[in-house]
Amino acid sequence: MTNSLGNQRSSGPPPDDRKKRRTFFGKIFRGTGWLAAGPVDWAGTRRIRRGWSFIGDLVSTLRRGPTRDNRFKTGESGVFDVRATAFSYGMSVPELEARLRSRRLQTARIAYATFTLAWLFLFGWIWHAAASPLTAMRVTSALYFLPFCALFFLIAVYNALLNFQIRTGRLASWREYLATTETFWPC
Repeated sequence: MTNSLGNQRSSGPPPDDRKKRRTFFGKIFRGTGWLAAGPVDWAGTRRIRRGWSFIGDLVSTLRRGPTRDNRFKTGESGVFDVRATAFSYGMSVPELEARLRSRRLQTARIAYATFTLAWLFLFGWIWHAAASPLTAMRVTSALYFLPFCALFFLIAVYNALLNFQIRTGRLASWREYLATTETFWPC
C-alpha cells in the first residue's frame, strides 16, 4: 500500500526488530529521566509555550469569526431562496422544507428548555443568596452562579430568534425579533 507521497506503508504492527528494548537499568529508572533535566525544564516551560500557542490559535479563530454556509441562499431582502438552497444541497424542495420544519421544532424545544433552566437557575440563585449567611463568601458565590442564569437566557433567546427566522422565512436581527408584532413565543 502506498500513501500520497508514493512511500510504502505497512498495514500491520511494526516488526519486532524495530521495537525499542529497554535495558535492565532503563526499566528500573524509566520515570526518573526528568531528574537529569535542568530547573527550566522542571518549571514546565515547554507546556507553558504549548499553552500560549493554543491560546493564540483560539484568539485567531475567534477573530476570524464563524464562516457562513454559502450553500444556504437568500435574496436581496434576506428572504430564503428555498429552490436555490435545495439545489445547492442536492435535495428536493419538499425535502428541504421538511428539514426546515424539523429544525423549527428543534429550536422551539431548545428555547423552551433553556428558558426553563434559566428560571430554575435564577430561582436557585435567589434561594442561595437569601439563605446563606451575610459574609464576603455570599457575594462571591452569588457572582459565580449568575453567569449560568445569563447563559441559559441567552441560549433561549438565540434559539427563539432562529425559530423566528425559520417561521418567517427571512433573515432577521434580534431587534426585529424583539419588536415584532407577530407571535413572540417559538412554535
